[in-house]
Amino acid sequence: MALAQQRFQIATIKPSAPNTSKHTQSRGTKFATTGTTVEDLLKFAYNVHVSQIVGGPSWARTDQFDVLADLEMDRRPSLDELKAMTADLLFDRFHLVLGRERRELPVFALVRAKDALKLKPASSDPSSILSGALTPPGSLYVHGGTLTDFAAYLQRYAPPEINRPVVDQTGIPGRFEFELHFTPDSSQTEGQSIASPSDAIPPPEIFSAIQDQLGLKLRATKAEVDVLNIISITPPTPN
Repeated sequence: MALAQQRFQIATIKPSAPNTSKHTQSRGTKFATTGTTVEDLLKFAYNVHVSQIVGGPSWARTDQFDVLADLEMDRRPSLDELKAMTADLLFDRFHLVLGRERRELPVFALVRAKDALKLKPASSDPSSILSGALTPPGSLYVHGGTLTDFAAYLQRYAPPEINRPVVDQTGIPGRFEFELHFTPDSSQTEGQSIASPSDAIPPPEIFSAIQDQLGLKLRATKAEVDVLNIISITPPTPN
């Protein structure tokens, strides 16, 4: 079955309880989110930064929803399939109408640093699929991803100081195992602390960590990127 034909066979969408933590996960053929807004779902489905989403009502950025969906298939869906199905869910249940265009926006370009590259080749296991996760407050892992995949996960999970889209401009082919440890800006991480022995040196801030640990760097510049314009949307239809 073609990727575009895949759909969640069962999907429950309901308003989140007050103070629900924001979380997205995929387990087997099930996809679940808590405390997510339409804006969050758009960011996931289209690999965009918040600055790449314009238009639409304010509730699309503030109202939170819990989503529980099941593909009802005999294998775990790929990340690309999950993204396509999330986009379909927005069209089907929120009656979302999107316009798409290209605009030049401030971005962080992921480029090679002057130091030697420190990239670990991906597993050769043919059954291995792309995955990524953040262990708060500052450990990012991406399994079996390209540099473009890493840029997308960095944009999704990085601390607020990564305040613009991240665009891969390394030109480096292949898939790798990424492990990045950084210390978020303390002014942005109230209530969180780095779990490490008192005599251990904490990891550097994220810009230095990317250069020291991967041999890459983020360069502030401008680039043409996709922009999503919410033309119309309605609260989700009943289950």
